[in-house]
Amino acid sequence: MSARIRSIGTANPKRLITRDEWLAIADRISPPEVDRAVLARLAHRSEIDTRACAVFESDDECFYRAGEVPSTAERMAIWSVAARTMSLEACVKALAGAAITPGEVTHITTASCTGFESPGIDAHLIASLGLARTVQRLNVGFMGCHAAVNALAAARNAVLANPAAIVLVCCAEVPSAHFHHTARLDQLVANTLFADGAAAVVVARGHDSASPELAATHTTLIADTANQMRWTIGDRGFEMTLGARVPDVLEREVGAWVRTALAESGLAITDIASWAIHPGGSRVIDAVLAALALPPDAGAPSRAILRDYGNMSSATLLFILERLHATRAPRPWVGLAFGPGLVGEMVIMR
Repeated sequence: MSARIRSIGTANPKRLITRDEWLAIADRISPPEVDRAVLARLAHRSEIDTRACAVFESDDECFYRAGEVPSTAERMAIWSVAARTMSLEACVKALAGAAITPGEVTHITTASCTGFESPGIDAHLIASLGLARTVQRLNVGFMGCHAAVNALAAARNAVLANPAAIVLVCCAEVPSAHFHHTARLDQLVANTLFADGAAAVVVARGHDSASPELAATHTTLIADTANQMRWTIGDRGFEMTLGARVPDVLEREVGAWVRTALAESGLAITDIASWAIHPGGSRVIDAVLAALALPPDAGAPSRAILRDYGNMSSATLLFILERLHATRAPRPWVGLAFGPGLVGEMVIMR
């Protein structure tokens, strides 16, 4: 028996914003000194056609008003409402897909890097779903875009340690609460790439070959790259630092790490049938494909999620895995995600 993904459920804010609508919003929330042609180029290069952002769901000027910068506390209030709403919807879908009743869940693991509160999303889900009050809880906090792999690793370990364990994993992110009124290019890029979403996974023991097995997870902290990607808390929201060299670093470093990690499971790159590459941006996908000498179509599932939803931080990888599962993509699968540190995380699914 092995730890398997029994189902995946996803959720987003209800209103989808087109690229043209985003450009109008970006114009309003960017300072006057920012060249509007730059905003247009960033939007085009993002390859994002639509995205959902909770802060613009009812009135696109209700939160980011001209001449006002929301405080961190105001941003946390937006995060709390949106993260709770999306996480509940995603978890309801995941439990239904797995034919698991709330009372059967023994562990809940939540992940978010875009907000904090206690009691948090885990307590909200326990009460709203009717989970047992004795359910074991784990929060994966502030790890960034690669947190889903850490959450899945914790779920896998719980299931392998306890044959009766049924783990509900939920990643809920509201990056739109942290858009910035700035002329800094890296923060303009972050504004352009990020969007909101949540995804939930049920992990349990089983031998059903239709359910992907969580075969292994791997991690690497790339040396001397801490300044290339940072995610810090400021007085006016959380602040992303994105180094221009991130794609170059990934192209240089990812190949050797992935080959070594796969070899530990008796696999080579040529054995992997489908890839889920976290779309930190289109250049990140390009860099990973180049590092692994993969054909362009290996990045198609990642580009599709980026195009339709944007970068939803930790939830994004689970959206890609859901797409692979829905399309019955051949296995083995490998999921790759990268975040502050610069850290790489990998999950192998058979």
